[in-house]
Amino acid sequence: MKWQRFILVFILNSLAFSAHAVGLLNQTVDKALKAQCLDHSQTAVSIVSIPKGEQVYSYNPSTPLLPASTLKVVTTAASLNYLGPEFRFHTKIYHTGQRTGSTINGDLVIKGGGDPKLSAENLWRIAEQLKDSGVDLVTGNLIYDISFFDSLDKAPAWEEVRSQRAYDAKLCALSLNFNTITVHALPTIPGQPLKVWLEPAPRYIQVINNTRTTSNSKNTISAKRGITEDGQTYIKVVGRLSHKASEKSIRLNVLNPPRYAVESFRSILAETGIHIAGQTVRTTIPRNAKLLYTHSSEPLSLILKELNTFSNNFIAEQIIKTMAAKEVGKPGSHADGLQLVATFLRDSGVQTRGLILADGSGLSRRNRFTAQAMTDLLTDIYPRFDIGPDFLASLRVMGANGVHSKRLANSPAKAKIRAKTGTLRKVSTLTGYVPSQTGDLYAYALFLNNNRCGYRGADKIEDKIVNAIYQYGGRSMYSANRSPSTNRMQ
Repeated sequence: MKWQRFILVFILNSLAFSAHAVGLLNQTVDKALKAQCLDHSQTAVSIVSIPKGEQVYSYNPSTPLLPASTLKVVTTAASLNYLGPEFRFHTKIYHTGQRTGSTINGDLVIKGGGDPKLSAENLWRIAEQLKDSGVDLVTGNLIYDISFFDSLDKAPAWEEVRSQRAYDAKLCALSLNFNTITVHALPTIPGQPLKVWLEPAPRYIQVINNTRTTSNSKNTISAKRGITEDGQTYIKVVGRLSHKASEKSIRLNVLNPPRYAVESFRSILAETGIHIAGQTVRTTIPRNAKLLYTHSSEPLSLILKELNTFSNNFIAEQIIKTMAAKEVGKPGSHADGLQLVATFLRDSGVQTRGLILADGSGLSRRNRFTAQAMTDLLTDIYPRFDIGPDFLASLRVMGANGVHSKRLANSPAKAKIRAKTGTLRKVSTLTGYVPSQTGDLYAYALFLNNNRCGYRGADKIEDKIVNAIYQYGGRSMYSANRSPSTNRMQ
């Protein structure tokens, strides 16, 4: 029975190879986790095979830890589940009263629909459409309706004291340019102030230019917004810049998002040739208002790609409120949105014990998630034909030298790794999918909390683990597990 002996030898060799590969995987991950800069009690790893979700390696998998921005993966999955890949945000323009020729004898109304990517270019497009339809004059007011969301302009778990940085922007149903404004500074001739301007440039914001062009100096340009005692909003720009330097830009978040959006719209309407005779007024849309124009965003699937590529906190939180408004009812709130996410996780078979959902972006340090819950979610989402492909496409392709994707460019698995990163002070996380050289697919979640490794040091540890999965992962029912009770680093 030579053929039977051959088959037996082949099977034994295959099992030996698989066991050897699994041993190398475990050894490599074990070695990576021995780094002295790690707090081993606040480090967690979960690696599972896809599509069955069999555990290949685990270390503190059920310990609730800070997920940082990998929580955006959860928001991504939940939004696709509730809203669908083709969902679009709508910003609508109405008018009250009667329209006679080129004149609207009534009010013009802009109603926000939570669009996280409404831009000045979009407002120009809306204004041009109104102008092309023949509108020249509105005798009444410019009304803005922001009732799609509740009145809270941040996640409740966020700190009360906020920065002016772009990543810390406020939330609103009617938002513009991620609720940030760009300050541009261009050198002129030595001794003269820089040329400074805003983009967009609503008329209610005053620019205070305390800058100087020099013959030779470092870039010391900075900008800060504020309000004068009489209520005037201003942005003060200070510092120096060499006349040989290129244009510099600084992004600040805005203090009053709806005012910023609607006053920018008023300015754009005026430049387009549409005059609003009345004031700017906040109220809900009148029942007798007639729809003039609807601006639709790009589909949610593309917005989620930007969310995860740039780790945009603002987009994540706008989506949480939008899910609430659509599924529970207006006004959309974080409380309802996060409850929907929790329900989605349970329905997906994710163990939610110990999890805390404080926001949708991972910015809050009150969030808690487990590595096991993350890989359970990745396992459940992957085979879902309705949303799985869009979920996978939303993750960055690491090592592909694209936008924010240069990390792991020297990896043997470069351009094959799908991942979402997460970073807070002393926190580094990574989650996603990676194939092995044999073609098998794995999901992984790596949480390095309270680490002293620095950003690059933590990245190196995570990269070693992902590379080990690619190099040593393979089909085997004998894949070994690690657990907190048996791991020698406990």
